[in-house]
Parts: sequence; structure tokens; C-alpha cells
Amino acid sequence: MPALPAPTPFRIVLCCSLLLSLAGCTAEDPPSVAESPAPVAQRSLTLTQGTNLAITASPTNGDLIVALQGSLLLLPANTEQAQPLLLHDDAWEPAYSPDGSHVVYQGYRNGTWDLWQLALAGGSTPQQLTSDAFDDREPQYSPDGSRVVFSSDRAGNYDLWELVLATGEVRALTTAPEEEFAPTWSSDGTHVAYVRAVSATSQVTALNVADLSTELLFTSAAPVSGLQWIPTNQGLSFRTLDRDAAGNAHTTLRLWQVGVTETRVLSEPDADVFGFRASWLDASTAVYTADGEIRIWREGQGSTARPFSVTLSYPAREYEKKSRDFDNTTPRQALGISLPALSPDGQQIAFGALGDLWLWTPGTQELKQLTDDAAADQMPAWSGDGKSLVYVSDVGGRYQVWRRELMQNTAEPLTLQAKELSYPRLSPDGSKLAYFTDVPANPLLHVTGQLTVTDLQTGATRKLLEPMPPQPLNWSADGNHVLTTRLQAFSRRYREGLFVLVCVDVNTNTAVNLVPTPHRSITHASLASDSAQVAYSQDGVLNVWQLDAQLHGVGEPRVLVDDLADSPSFSASGEYVVFQAGDRLQRLQLASGTIEDITPPLTWQPQSQSETWVLRAGRVFDGTSDQYLTNTDILIRNNRIAAVGKFDIPADAVIVDYSDKVVVPGLFESHAHIGDHNLSEEQGRLWLSYGITSVRDPGSNPYLANERKEAWTSGRRVGPRTFMTGHNIDGNRVFYAVVEGISSDRHLELSLERSRRLQVDFFKTYVRLPDRQQQRVVEFAHAMGVPVTSHELMPAAFLGVDNIEHFTGTSRRGYATKISELGRSYQDVVSVLTETGMGIVPTMVVPGVVLTFSEQDDLYSTPQFNNFYGADAKKNYQGFMGFFGPGSEGFVNAYGNLLSTLVERGALVGTGTDSPFTPFGTGLHAEFRLYQREGLQPWQILKAATIDSARIAGAERDLGSIEVGKLADFVVVDGDPLADISALDQVVMTVVNGKRYLLGELMATE
Repeated sequence: MPALPAPTPFRIVLCCSLLLSLAGCTAEDPPSVAESPAPVAQRSLTLTQGTNLAITASPTNGDLIVALQGSLLLLPANTEQAQPLLLHDDAWEPAYSPDGSHVVYQGYRNGTWDLWQLALAGGSTPQQLTSDAFDDREPQYSPDGSRVVFSSDRAGNYDLWELVLATGEVRALTTAPEEEFAPTWSSDGTHVAYVRAVSATSQVTALNVADLSTELLFTSAAPVSGLQWIPTNQGLSFRTLDRDAAGNAHTTLRLWQVGVTETRVLSEPDADVFGFRASWLDASTAVYTADGEIRIWREGQGSTARPFSVTLSYPAREYEKKSRDFDNTTPRQALGISLPALSPDGQQIAFGALGDLWLWTPGTQELKQLTDDAAADQMPAWSGDGKSLVYVSDVGGRYQVWRRELMQNTAEPLTLQAKELSYPRLSPDGSKLAYFTDVPANPLLHVTGQLTVTDLQTGATRKLLEPMPPQPLNWSADGNHVLTTRLQAFSRRYREGLFVLVCVDVNTNTAVNLVPTPHRSITHASLASDSAQVAYSQDGVLNVWQLDAQLHGVGEPRVLVDDLADSPSFSASGEYVVFQAGDRLQRLQLASGTIEDITPPLTWQPQSQSETWVLRAGRVFDGTSDQYLTNTDILIRNNRIAAVGKFDIPADAVIVDYSDKVVVPGLFESHAHIGDHNLSEEQGRLWLSYGITSVRDPGSNPYLANERKEAWTSGRRVGPRTFMTGHNIDGNRVFYAVVEGISSDRHLELSLERSRRLQVDFFKTYVRLPDRQQQRVVEFAHAMGVPVTSHELMPAAFLGVDNIEHFTGTSRRGYATKISELGRSYQDVVSVLTETGMGIVPTMVVPGVVLTFSEQDDLYSTPQFNNFYGADAKKNYQGFMGFFGPGSEGFVNAYGNLLSTLVERGALVGTGTDSPFTPFGTGLHAEFRLYQREGLQPWQILKAATIDSARIAGAERDLGSIEVGKLADFVVVDGDPLADISALDQVVMTVVNGKRYLLGELMATE
């Protein structure tokens, strides 16, 4: 595959601080997120290419404005040296004004996409043209410069809008239900052409601005973007994303001319044309971007590259890493108190912790353990009379809803023909059960579940609503309605939206969304038993809203607790609400406003090891070189490695002889969403059976994540080490239920404080968090001594973000900063990742999943897969993988090019999968095979899966290699992984914290 182009030697050094580039923080911003003093710029980074680069050409002098990774640069005519206009401000899709004096662009400075204007006279400050809760994109000036046309989701889908610059007046130009976007003015200003997405086609349409009539110009079977009138109104240039017969994608810059049936291709063969407007200097000369470059097309001559270069200064940020105490076995408070449920009388709280159910009576200080086994018992909910609990358990190896009679202390399963159950809730009279279950052929329960109601007397079952992220459920007092939360998207063009209350009639399956406060997400609602009020978390605090008999809101909601409050639970009378506040459990008496700290006195301690033993290995890959150590002994005392090599064996040491096997450090799964709803007992054994001794979970409910972590670390259940982050910290719009939509600076501080109290191992910011707030997260996390990761490339690397997730990954822009739509990356991406020291977990297996699993079908035939998954799961996963479609080979090859380049240049690369998009455990071994397929040597793959992944987790002092003093986490395999990485499947024994687990023991069921 072709090598990435080398940088050109032209450069200009920009000696300006990062924090000045984040200008725009207003005087109203509170001190809690004020910018710290700018650190001294110690390093520089030269960029000569751009991934998803965009340009606009001056109509007066040939200058170009370049949008590169969120910065705007001025590239004067006849020079290759770019000058900064606006650095690291998340500015994209610029367009020159007709007189060349201004540029308009879409910017994300304040947490939504707004229109901004920048005067090109020196030293000007950007002027915000729109400011609201909606996304405004793709601006372009009218030919007379008085107006700006743009696309926006202001009306529930993307339409075209017009802004009058003199007055600020905004009016809708289109109102069709289809998504309409990519507007461009005709040269005479009478028409706007745009794209209307209809089914699987793009209808390019002309709108008469005077009377708003429309005319269809042509239809494209391929997606169209970057629409632009050419001078004299004789045609339109545009970019298409096409697929060949094998499903592989390719892009072209095309020209449609009035009166001509066929369109012309302007771009070079196999060009990676970016999805933005071309700029026409005249009717025969266009400037566009492709292959990481600025290209100039001339009629009859084809296209040539227009070189550019810019050098950026960035701070070398250092912070003191948290010292992780893996040896202290003293008792400590349980932080994993999950889903507390207040009894109808308000006096008792049922909750999950350490894998079991507990009943806590604060008045008498009695803490009773209701279940006591290795199974995962979770999600308790009270019956209406307060005499029993329903909950989910996998005791016996199968998920079932159980009902426990509290007076008799007996439990029995309810007969439900369903799998992957979560959030069970009895109707007030006990006759019906509402719950979420799996969606056939979709293993992503943490993303999607089916709301279901079963009549417990007749067995009749009804599915309600469309599949949605599972959330806690509530019954109305009359038993006719179920209330929960669901996502309400702003448009079909982009997936993000807000979680709102939804009330569904179980008899008619009709639903009504309830929105107490517009443009704010809701989490974990609790309905009082009389249905007269609903409590919920919003903006990080506890709110309540009065409801009428039809469960419609009455009046304005009010704040009950103006402080951190999660997982509210009402008593039957509505007298009390229990909620969580990080490491505290609290009870509010509504009448008096009194808040009691009722945190249960529950402690746990890490499992201790006191054995001295020797692992005798034929060959050892220790993680520090590319070769084996041969005929090597490893001495383990308690939980750490005491010696490696040849030494006098202590008299009391047990020798475990695997002199015909290979030993490697414990493997890291560095990106797996373990799940908030399927906390099965077998999952821990599954990870270890694949040799995976550490799992980094970049997104989960922090209370549930801590429960799982404490259950595994204590030895209550068998499982790997976990490194958890809790909620992903995002902007106000979200998609996944596990993401927390930050609505204000104060909300961010509450979120950060929760993470501190719950002792997260790292922070993850998500796709719509503004850069100013991301900077605050970095400051807070680094003060705690833990790393930060995100989907972002720049300015994240310049803000001190430690790691990045995915080669691709979702983006707020609609296009990625790391790869193009063909999966290709360019010099900007490589330079940022190799020179700033930022780590990356590629998760190549997500686009490559079909390819890998079709080429390596033996992944389905391992003892581990057959034991934990089986034939039905294979069928489900194969069906689900079809979602990724054909054409994955081109993407994987492009990813492989980037992967090989990064590894060759010394970048920090880990291993992860984004499971459960692929099966837990199996997916990581598929990722290894992709790495090998794309040219990495097995020792490089092992290094990425061990010591480099430990660095990404911030745990390299203790994990990732077989060295004296490190923790005894390693895997014995029956094969030669340095010859073929697939030998890592052949696990014989896994060791975690010095404790041995044979494969047969891990796969055994009770």
C-alpha cells in the first residue's frame, strides 16, 4: 500500500499560545472554568497536509483561506507559507465574502454549531452571527454580500435558512420533511441550489429565492455534498461518494452543466476528494481539496497540487501520575452502590453492591445481605405492597427475573421467554411486569433494548415503542402507563439529541414525550406512586415536576436539590426521595426539605494472595524486547513478580511447570463497553479465558462500573482488572444513554466532582463537548493524576488530552478529523499522533469486523467461543456484522497504512475493539489478526496489547510486562505467538494478581 507523503520543507513558525487560540471565553464564564496561565511553548509541529481539509478562494486576489483541523489559515497567493487567522477554534467550512473583506464559517465555540464572521483586516475578533440551541452549518454569502444562506435543524430536520446581516433577521427558505442541506447561491443571487436527501438518492434542487418555488435539476444515486455554482450559472460542481460493485467506496469531484445529461469527472482517478465546496476562480479554474492537499483544476490541463505549510507551537504538559495501590488489602467503603430503590414506606432501600442485593434500614442501622452467591444479582424494584422485590440474576447461568418474598426470605424465577433482561418493574397491583429485553440479532443491549410488558397471569406479552437504550422504568398509579426516558433527535441527518421523558400507554402502545425544560437531557426519572409528580436528574441536580391525571406536566418544574443528585427513587406516598451523590446515599424529606446522609456502612477489601510459587516457562515474551527469553523461571510472591530468570527456588515454593509453553504478559482490552445492563457472572471468566487480564471501559454508569470493579477486585466474582471512566462527558446533545450531556459550566463541575468521589481511573470527553470545557476536564483530571481520552485530535492534543479513541469514531462535524470517508489519513494526523505523544486505541475491528471474521472463521471455533457464546450467538453476530456492509477491505487497508506508519514512527498504539460491536474477548483476538494482516510483526502486536496499553491506562508502573516488581498478570499459551499471533487464542492458564486460573476452570459452570 502507498506510503504517506513526507512533509514539504516550507514552514512558518506561529509563536502564539494555545490559550490565545481559544479566545472567545466571555466575561460571564465563571471562575471554575477560567483558563490557567499559558504554559511555555516547548515544541513545534509542522503540518503540510490536512485530513478533511477545506478551502475558500478570495474573489479579488487569489488568496486562500484554509480550514485545517479546526483552525483557519490564510494562504496568500504565490506562497506556500500559511498565516494564522484563527487557531484551534473549531472553525470549519469557510466562505469568502464577495468583496474579499470577510469570511463566514461554522464554529463550535459555545457548544452548538453557530455562524461566525471574521473580518480579514488584522487583529479582528470573530463576530457571532447566530446563537441558539440549534446547529447552523454550511454558510455562504449571497453575491451582494448582504445575506448568508445556511442549513439548520431549527425546525426538527435540516432545512435551508437565510440570515440578513444588517438586521440579524432569519427566515426559513425550505420546510420539506426531507433533510435539505449544502446550499449555494447562483451568481446572480436569484436562486439557491441545494441537496435534498430522498430515500437513498440525492435530489439536487434549485430554489427561487423570491417566491420559494423549486425545480429539480438532477438526481444522483450517490450521496452528494459540497454543492457550488460555477460562474455564469451554467453548472454546479459537487462531490459524490460512490460505491463499486464490490461495495468499495470512491469519491469524485463532478461537474453538472445545464442542458447536459451526463456529469463530468474533474478529479484524478482514485482521488480522495473531501466533501466540501470547490472554489471557482473563473469558469474554467477550480480549487478543491483531495488526498490531503489543495488542488487546482484547469480546463484541459487536469489538476495540480498547491503546496502549503504551517508550524504550530504547543505546550509539553507534564503532570504527576496517580500512584495506583494494587497491594493494599485493607477494607474500604463500597462505591459501587447501584440503582438504589426506596421502599413504598420510605424506610428501607434495596440496592446492588459487590454482585449481590442488599436491604438497608437507616432508622435501625440494619444492613441485610439478601443474596449471597457468585451470580450477578442486580436492579431491584419493589412491589406495590412493599412485601417483595423483583430483580435480575444470572444464577444458574441464565438471565431471569426473580421475585423475592422478604418476610419468608424465599425467591423464585418468573417465567419469561426472553433473554438479556434489564430494569424489571411490577405494576402497582402486581399483575404485570415491564422490562427491557434483547433485540433479536443485535447484541448491543447497552445501546438497544426492547421495552416489553408481560401479563404474569396469562403470559401475554406486548412489545412497546421502537428499540431504545434501556433505562429505569416506572408505572402509573392505574397500571395503564409506563414512564421512562428516550432519545429525541434533532434531525435524521445527525444522530444526537436529548433524552426526554416518555409516557407510553401499555394498552394502545401510543406514547407522548414530556419535556419539562427545553433543550435539556433527563436521566433516571422516578414517578411517585400516585403519579402526581416525577423526580429526575437534569443539569446534574434533582428536579421535580407536577403531573396531572393524564400524566402531563403542570406548571414549571422546580429544583429539589441544587447539588449533585443521581438515580432518584420516590417512596409510595411521595414523602421521601432517595438519591446518590457520588460516594454518598442521601434521603430527602420533601415536606421539610431535610436531607439525611444514609450511606450504608458497606465495606469490601481486595482479594489477597499469600502464596509463593514458580512458573517454569519454555519461552517468555516479557514485553521489553522482540524476542523470547528461553527456559525461564518466574518467581511470584503474593501478587507480584519477585524474580525472573535463574535463581534459587525457595523451599516453600510450588513449581508450576509449563516448560513446553509460552508465557506472555496479561493482555489488555483497552476499549470495551462492558455494559450497564448485562453484568453477568460469566463475563469475568470469559475475559480471563481469552488471556485478557485488564479491561479499560471508556463509558459506563459509574456506580454500576464500580460495583463490577469491586466485585471482581474483591474476588467475589472472578474477573479481570478494570479501568473505568464512568459517564462520557459530552456537550448538551447526546446519543448514548451512558453519555452525560453537560448543559453549563456548573453542571460540568458537578460531573467532575462525582468522578472524583467515585475514583474513576480516567476521564473520557465525547464528541460535542466544547474545547473550552474540555480544557477544564484536562486540568481537573491531571490534578487527580489520571489521564483523559476523547475522540478528538486537535486541539485535544494541544490541550493536554492524553489519548484518543478509534481511527474513526463519531464526530460532531459529520466528518472525522482523523480519517476521510475513504478511511485515509494524512500527514497532519500522523504528525500529531507521533510528535505530541498522544496515545491511540485504533479499534480497527469495527469497520473490519466482517472481513476479519470471514477470513478467520476459526475465531468462532475456539473452546472459549463455543463455551460462552455458541452457535446461536455466532448466527446473531454474523447477522449483525452485515450492518457494516461490503467494502470493508478498502477501509481496513487504509487503516492498516496508518497503523503501520504510526508504529514505525514510534507512536503509542494500544489494542481495543469497541465491544460489544464484536464479541467480548473474541473481538480482541480478531483485532490482533487485523494488525498482523496489515503488516505488523507479532512482537509489535504483543507490545501494543501489553506494555503500550498499560501506558495508555496509566498503569505501566505495575502492569504490561514481566519484570521484577510488577504485578503477576500473565497468560500461558500452547503455541508460538511470535510466529503467528493467532496462537494467543490457545490459552492454557491465565494468572491475575498472582492467582492461577486454568482454562477448564474458567469455562466451568455451576
